[in-house]
Amino acid sequence: MTGSAEISRPRRTQQERRAATVGKLIEATIAAIGEVGYQRTTVQEICGRAGLSVGAMFRQFDSRLDLIVRTAEEIVTRQTAAFTGVMEQLGDQADSLDTALRFLQAAQSDNITHALREIYLAARSDAELRARIAPTVENYYDEIVAAVERTGVLSRYPQRLREPLFFLALHLFSGQAVVRGVYQRPELDEAVLRLIEDMMQNYAEAVDE
Repeated sequence: MTGSAEISRPRRTQQERRAATVGKLIEATIAAIGEVGYQRTTVQEICGRAGLSVGAMFRQFDSRLDLIVRTAEEIVTRQTAAFTGVMEQLGDQADSLDTALRFLQAAQSDNITHALREIYLAARSDAELRARIAPTVENYYDEIVAAVERTGVLSRYPQRLREPLFFLALHLFSGQAVVRGVYQRPELDEAVLRLIEDMMQNYAEAVDE
């Protein structure tokens, strides 16, 4: 006996333990897909990173695909929260377009975005994966487009042009992030950002005429 009262920690419930295990598996899956790619993210790779046994994984998910789908849902949830959070902070900033574009560009190089992009690429040739993540992805883009609309950052453009303009910038920066994995040109990234911003500003003025 130490003479001092021991502080006992409440035991976690089974639900809390399960949630912790699932959380570890999802974090490991995001990290693995983002770093070594979709195909090399095996069950063994995931469990090794999570510090869990293969059996522990299969007690939570029936298959690797189920875990991948759950991971995609978690990525989308986080990405939506981060994007809408930034959009809500734009307000009436004079440089709101610049802020929005810089965030969009930077977000495409995050490991979590690389992981989501890897899942997209896999879904091109995996019909079951594609079918299972499609509703989540559709809702994701609906939400972030709605967030852009709420900010008014594209209010100078006609309604019919706002969504295409958003995807123009998104796809530009997404492709840029992929190429930068093997071709490092940060000064060119900045030049591209300034160019797309100038083009959008000039286009807005032309539309206003």
